[in-house]
Amino acid sequence: MKADAGRKGFTLVELLTVIAIIALLAAMLFPVFSRARAKSQQTTCLSNLSQLGKAFGMYMQDSGGFVPTWCLVNNSPANPPADPMAPTALTWDVTLMPYIRNAEIVKCASNPNNLGRRARAYSIAQYTQKRVDGQINAGWAALRGVYQDEIPAPSRTVLLFEKGDGAPGSWGDALGQNVFESHEHKESEDYPSGASWSEAMFHFDGKNILYLDGHAQFAIKGQYPFSHKSTRNGSLTGTVWVAGRQADGGDWPERD
Repeated sequence: MKADAGRKGFTLVELLTVIAIIALLAAMLFPVFSRARAKSQQTTCLSNLSQLGKAFGMYMQDSGGFVPTWCLVNNSPANPPADPMAPTALTWDVTLMPYIRNAEIVKCASNPNNLGRRARAYSIAQYTQKRVDGQINAGWAALRGVYQDEIPAPSRTVLLFEKGDGAPGSWGDALGQNVFESHEHKESEDYPSGASWSEAMFHFDGKNILYLDGHAQFAIKGQYPFSHKSTRNGSLTGTVWVAGRQADGGDWPERD
């Protein structure tokens, strides 16, 4: 009893000092944990894109090299369904579902858009599609997929990039016109004054990209493909807008 009576508790100053040290350590460690978590999400996303690359490869092998059409229902970007964000359209991710069998791999936990991790996080590049009538044109038109051997530089041709704020299977954001986009579509070639899109990066200062040859890679803003600008007259930096090998080159990379 005497020993217990002789014990002293912490003083108020000591308690405040301990609390201050804990708060300081937490302030130092939370950013580290947050960055580690973001890095893990980036790695998971890159793995998902690699799996999607394999699914695209199997689909194209089974279809004679035909790249999936971005949307078989309402496939004209100028003619959206009544609710573009409702998962009712036969978009590229729905077409690939027999090869994917898991809708979760089209999502990204780091998606900065409103629907976040519930959204389909990837769009197919418009220059992997062609006008149904066969004419190459930058205007809105009904589109279909191209054949893989039409594309001269598959290892440098973007197939999917991070963009999207709609549920898997929805028309909205299934097609992408510029790798800078994260949501919505480009309304005009007159960028930035006539454009309407969000340019939020998904991971740190960049995005994960899937290329037509099946490999996936993280790209920092300012590097390829963000830095790519085709020789087409009026082309924008980062554009994936026009398919074809016409005189002005379209927006595909010319060669590997």
